[in-house]
Amino acid sequence: MKAELFSVRKLWVWRLLCCLAAWADPCGASSLEQTSGAVSGVQRLCLRTADGRPVFSVPLAEGKEFGILFIHSVARSPVEEWFRAERGVIRLKRTIYQDFGAGLPFEPGPGQRMTFLRGKIVLAGFDMPLPRFDVRIGRIARHALLLPGDGTCRVVPLETLSPPGTALTFSLENADR
Repeated sequence: MKAELFSVRKLWVWRLLCCLAAWADPCGASSLEQTSGAVSGVQRLCLRTADGRPVFSVPLAEGKEFGILFIHSVARSPVEEWFRAERGVIRLKRTIYQDFGAGLPFEPGPGQRMTFLRGKIVLAGFDMPLPRFDVRIGRIARHALLLPGDGTCRVVPLETLSPPGTALTFSLENADR
């Protein structure tokens, strides 16, 4: 019990440090291309259950990022995936992890670059458009939504929005929907 409590505390401290690191732009997010075209109206990052019920929504301005933090099921180490709102769609921009494991890339693909920063592997250059995507909330993975901004980072454990084993759909929606 004591070891489990320690690991939970350690995970939350790690999550906070990841958010602070993301806010400080250690991975060079500001050096990635920025879009000049703005999306008309206000857009929101929306998370919905499989039946379409909204469980979380937050404004997400053009060019702003959010992350998903989880514990890799094989490597048992933290993985971050960072996304950006661009032209009305979510784009996967980079993945950050510390250990190679099943399903984690071991070399960059076309147009991607792999760097090592503070003991972490940073794979950037995905630029993969995702109009919407699902995340199945893991019991081991402990998925969390990371919302950096104004020198702080909001960490939203996905299991507080829907039970482990269920899926949440991430999408950008107009605020008037």
